[in-house]
Order: sequence, then structure tokens, then C-alpha cells
Amino acid sequence: MEEKKINPRKAWKRDARQVIKKHYILLALMCAVLLYYGTEFGYIMANAQNVYQTITQQEIEPGQTLLKGVRTVFDDTDEETPQSQVLQSLFDNDADAGREKADEQMQQYADEKTTNAVKGRKHGIFAGIANTISSGRLFVILYDGINSIFKDGRTASVSVIVIDVLFGVAIWVFIKNMLSAVARRIFLEARMYEQVPVAHVLHFRLVKKWAKASLTMLVTYIFETLWWYTIVGGIIKHYSYRMVPFIVAENPDIGPLQSITLSRKMMDGHKWECFKLDLSFILWNILGLFTLGITDFLWTAPYTIATLSEYYAYVRSDAKERGVEGVQKLDDIYLFEKAEEQFLRKTYSDVEEQKHFIDEHRVTLTGAKGFFAKNFGLWIGSTEEKKMYDEVDTRRQQIVEDRAVIKGKIYPQRLNPLWVESNNNVVRNIRYIRTYTLWSLILTFFMFAFVGWCWEVGLHVVTDGIFVNRGVLHGPWLPIYGGGVALIVILLARWRSNPPAELISIVVLCGCVEYFTSLILEVTKGMRWWDYTGYFLNLNGRICGEGLLVFAVGGMAAVYILVPILDAMWSRLNRKILIPLCLVLVVAFTADFIYSAKVPNVGDGITDYTAFTEVEDASSGSGSGETAAGQDSGGGTDSADSAG
Repeated sequence: MEEKKINPRKAWKRDARQVIKKHYILLALMCAVLLYYGTEFGYIMANAQNVYQTITQQEIEPGQTLLKGVRTVFDDTDEETPQSQVLQSLFDNDADAGREKADEQMQQYADEKTTNAVKGRKHGIFAGIANTISSGRLFVILYDGINSIFKDGRTASVSVIVIDVLFGVAIWVFIKNMLSAVARRIFLEARMYEQVPVAHVLHFRLVKKWAKASLTMLVTYIFETLWWYTIVGGIIKHYSYRMVPFIVAENPDIGPLQSITLSRKMMDGHKWECFKLDLSFILWNILGLFTLGITDFLWTAPYTIATLSEYYAYVRSDAKERGVEGVQKLDDIYLFEKAEEQFLRKTYSDVEEQKHFIDEHRVTLTGAKGFFAKNFGLWIGSTEEKKMYDEVDTRRQQIVEDRAVIKGKIYPQRLNPLWVESNNNVVRNIRYIRTYTLWSLILTFFMFAFVGWCWEVGLHVVTDGIFVNRGVLHGPWLPIYGGGVALIVILLARWRSNPPAELISIVVLCGCVEYFTSLILEVTKGMRWWDYTGYFLNLNGRICGEGLLVFAVGGMAAVYILVPILDAMWSRLNRKILIPLCLVLVVAFTADFIYSAKVPNVGDGITDYTAFTEVEDASSGSGSGETAAGQDSGGGTDSADSAG
């Protein structure tokens, strides 16, 4: 205590360093998200651009990468971009000029010659999306679609601009501007507890206060922005409102004006102190300049927020001692002190009941049933027995977490003043350690096959403005998507409890499947249905780093979020509906497969895209070697689904 009175900044920073050491990966990732969206630490992003320019010896152009391409839609900048030029043309009711500008920019991307694989703009789904957004072509496509409905150019122009503005505002209000509060919540839990479950990132969703918290952050931003027009007032209010994100993190139920007022009163007498605390990071900021932003990413950002979290705890305590009006609403006391184990045992008394339930309803799996359940996550048996098995397994997983809570290792969600017991249902539905029935896997296969078909068809609509029924099958399904998810769920079940191992396994499995599928098709059909030659980190043109990254991200999302949620949905279906539905889908798919083997789905946009590209590349001397049926002109997905 005496040390804090003498030099509190050293104590705050010392404690912050201890927090970071315990939770470095989680906190660093949270700060990386803030940096990605440009929510905070603008100077760090400037240093990052210096890193890129130094490494590549190139200037960063608007839309040059996916990150930059997406961000330029929402970033506030005075720089004239192809997007702004297209929007201006649409606003002037000159759609032809906007279309011409977008086409010119797309052509520049297509003609771009570069030896730097990382900067590639000609091939790949990332390049296709980035090019469509950054060129402004997306606005033209929206304009054409709306104009085809209303037959009124002015209505279409205004609609596109309104959609752009509303979408940008929604992303900013409900995601970007909320990230500061989300990060503070995680940092506050990290400073008190040994473990912070990743699910706690959804804290505002679990207490059903995301919209109210977003409104508070929005009003704060507006007030502070207006004050900055007075310059001096902006500096003062910046420190007056400094605690708002922490207040929202602790109690998002406090209204916008009340949160701002409370922060202002809490910071009375502390603004100069907080300014000096910021100033104490000046050497770290200078080091960031010399290291071209590397130390900013790896250390300064998490160190800064961790220190501010310690500072908030200090200011909060001081405000309670001073009896600041409204401070009683800061009532999440277990963010700042640990509950006694006896009290936690009483609050989580159902842990013992859960143990009795498990003992009484334990389902012992032996023989083939046990083998498939343990090794493949596949259930063989009655639906009723599976429901009980999954219920027991879910409760067992919950007991593990609840015991950690009782030991004071995890923040006790049940003691949060805003917690409601029904929130447990949200958590239970995404329990990923579970078994799946054959019927559930069949429906999941068709769901992802259909979504994959919609994705590829939609990609062509966005990039080329035309409808293309992708794949050699005639139905609305692409088996590579459904089959890929099914293989991941079944073959990698043993690694599901270890996410890092699951991630590596997904990359290896998907890479092998795609590589050997390409090889077998070439041997049996005499042609290559896709070619990644020229892509970054490709292997013989059969697989590439970009594709494996998509598989990894999509596979992890499917295993840990999407498939469990779908399984919870399928389990609610009556078997009299579930089984006939699966049989109808299987019969329809089999018939399509047999018919397509004799009469494959060919035609405009399916088999002629690559042929056109090859002729064009041959005439330009590129010699890319791309072959039939898989490569799309928009740089989109090179799908193995054409193989069925």
C-alpha cells in the first residue's frame, strides 16, 4: 500500500506485466483485433504500414490487400479511391461513368504484374473479394440489381449510397466501436483470474446488453468528437470520458448519459494523473518507431490496456470512497475481488447434483458403439439413448468449468448482477464435444453442400454479375463442402478436445484430400479441374496456402460452432420427419450423381471460363497453364466440387 502512495504508476505497471505474462496470447489476440479494425492505437497502424513499405519497398495502395480493401469501405479518409469515384458517379446519376471506372480498376488488377506472391491480385477468392470491393464494382452490381427492379436510375443510385452508409454505420456501431468495451471486459477478468474462457468474449451477448452497450459507446464517441472541434475541450473530455469503456465492461446496463456523467465525476482530480500515465509510455512508443511497429504489436498495446485496467480499479475504488454519485451502479464486485470458496460452493451447489445425475444416468458404451463414438464421434444406437449420453457429457464438461470457478480460477458468471439462468442454453447448444447420428450428419452434409453452392453462385453474381450453376452436378449442392465438413467431423473427432491439434489436423486432412483428388482426376479424366499455379505457397498447383487457410478457418468454425448448433436443431425434429427427409435427399442426390456422370453440367461460366483465361493468357505470353472447368474469371474459388 505504501508503495502505491509513493509511486502508483510503477505498481500499476508491475501488476499489468504480471497479468500479461499469465494471459499473453489471449490479450495479444484481443489487441490484434482492435488493431485490425483500427479501433484504437492509430499510431501503431501507421508503424505497421512502415513495416510493410520497408519489407516490400512498395507503397500501400487502397485495396491492395484484403484487409485494406475491406477497411477502405468504412475508414474515414480524404483520399480519393476508386470506390469514392464510383459512388460519386452514381450520386451524379451517371451510372455509365461509375461502371467504366470500376471496370478500368478491375482491369488494372487483372493486368497487374508482380513477382511478390503475397501481393498477388489476379487469382484467388481473397483477391476476388478485395478487388470487387476496392474497385467499386460492388456498388455497380448493387445499382444494376436495384435498377432492374425499380427501373429508375435515381432510385437505384440513392439506394446504393444509403445501403453503403447504413452498412458502414452498422459495422462501426455494433462491432468496431464495441471492441474497446469487449477488450476491457476480457482484461478486467484476466487481472483477477487464472483462466478466461474464450466464450466470455460474448459477455455482452450473454447478459443481453450488446445493443445498449453499443449505444453508450456511440454516444460517447459523438460527444468526444464534437469536443475535439474546440481542441482544448477535446483534450480535457478525452480524459473525462476515459473510463466509459471500463464502465460499460463492468455494467453495460448503465445508460449512455449516465455512463458519461459517471466517468466524468470519477475522473475529477485524476485527469492530470492519467495524462502522466499515458506519457509514461512515450519510450515504448518511440521504440515502436525504431522497430517499425513490431514492439507495438507484440507488447505496447496489451501493456497499455492492462495498465489502464489497473488504473480503472484504482479510480473505481477512489470513487467509492469519495461517494461519487452513481458509483453504486458499478456492482460487479467479483471483477475486483474473489468470492470465498464456501460462497461459490453454495452458488454452484448443483455441481454435486450434476455429479449424481451423471452417476445415475451414465451411458456405458462398449463394442462397436463405443469404438465409433470415441474414435469418430459417430453415434450408433437409439436417439433417446444418444440424447441422454450427450446430456451426461455436456454436464460433465460443465462440471469441469464450474469446479474451476469454485476454486477461484474463472470469473463466476452466475454472480454477475445481469446474469440470467436461461443464458446457459446458449452455452449448451455450442458444446462441441458430442456425438452425431447418421441422420444428423446427412442433413449437415446437405446443409453445407447447399451453402457452398450458394457461396460459389453468389461469388459469380458479385464478381461477374451473372448466375452460374457451379459444379458438374445439376442440383443446388456442391459435395466438396458438405463432404469436407463431414470428413472433418468424423475423422478428426479424437482431436476435438485439443483445438490446436484439431487445426493442424484440418489443414493436413483437407490438403491431402484436395491434392490427391486433383491427382486422381488428372489420371482418370486426363485433365486438371483446377490449378493453383501462381498462387502463394502452392504445391504443384494442386493445393495452395490460401485454400488451406480457408479450409482451416471454415473447418474450425464448423467443428466448434456451426455443426453443434445444427445438430441441436436436427435433434428437435421428429423422427417421422427426420428420416424420410434424409432418404429423399439421398435419393435425389444419388440420381443427380448418376445422371451427371453421363450428362455433366457444362456451359457458360462452368467450362468456358478457364478456356477464355487460357486463350487470354496465351496471347499475353503468361503461360500460366490453367486448365478447364475449375478456374473462374473473377479470381474466385477453384473448386474440387466439379469432381462431385
